[in-house]
Amino acid sequence: MQNFPFFLDCFFRILIAALCGAAIGYERATLRKSAGIRTHIVVAVASALFMIVSKYGFFDILKDTGIGLDPSRIAAQIVTGISFIGAGTILVRKAQVSGLTTAAGVWATAAIGTAVGAGMYTIGIISTCFLFIVQIVFHDDTFINFLIVHVRFNVQIEVDNVPNILNELKQILANNDVEQVSLKLINASKDRLLINVDGIIKSRKDENDIIITLEKNNYIHRVSCARG
Repeated sequence: MQNFPFFLDCFFRILIAALCGAAIGYERATLRKSAGIRTHIVVAVASALFMIVSKYGFFDILKDTGIGLDPSRIAAQIVTGISFIGAGTILVRKAQVSGLTTAAGVWATAAIGTAVGAGMYTIGIISTCFLFIVQIVFHDDTFINFLIVHVRFNVQIEVDNVPNILNELKQILANNDVEQVSLKLINASKDRLLINVDGIIKSRKDENDIIITLEKNNYIHRVSCARG
């Protein structure tokens, strides 16, 4: 029973790691992401357990043989190993990338679990609160649009090959507050042109409205986003 305080401390570390992981995973779960509360709890608890084993799991060998061991070796492997789980949450569909924030959250959860497992409760809890606030504040574009004034507007347009079509496109874009417009011809035939449009719009302006306006033009056949 002389080890009971030590076991209690280990359990306390794992419990705190689980709570920190649940807090980070909560926001992901509300958005129905692939890695939610359960995944973040498992990652945090496993990281804390790895760290506890790395620090205290070899005391019997050190005492009996005098072998010197580096307690950071397992922690270093957590940083690398957790990347495989994070990579599994990243999806690419039709040039659209999703899951980056969830992957980063899983990686950060592992770091917090490692800190708590090492007994650094304060920094682990502070990091959890900070990441939780960041995820809640930045989970949509409202606050980001407040900070960022301009964003890139990039689309590809398929139009009829008629006289002055480039000037007409520039006029339509200018009327929709697209600034610094650059038109690049990608493909040309006798009847059709494929043009890449690159410009800048204010972050508060909905680019979908611009695309809808472009598609109403009789000469335009297709408008597609050129960025992910």
